[in-house]
Amino acid sequence: MFHPVHTFIGKFVTEFEARELHQTIFENGELIYDLPTLQEIRDFAQRNLHLLWDEYKRTLNPAEYPVNLSRACWDNKMKRIEEIRRKVEAFMKR
Repeated sequence: MFHPVHTFIGKFVTEFEARELHQTIFENGELIYDLPTLQEIRDFAQRNLHLLWDEYKRTLNPAEYPVNLSRACWDNKMKRIEEIRRKVEAFMKR
């Protein structure tokens, strides 16, 4: 994993629980995701709040939550950014 801003910072971890977070929301312009209710979102957050360490939850001077990306996630992000950049450039040339 590496830091998404400071890409020269890397880390190798061995004991962790990985969860799939990506969900396909739209496919071919059609909404294919069943949106959760506000109560379901709140319940999910409450059930998972204990997973965060206290230094990230404190109100005064909370620690910055470390976010590292896998190479596959980073590559996907950069691919999507480049696709949008090309579309915007093509649109602006019209």
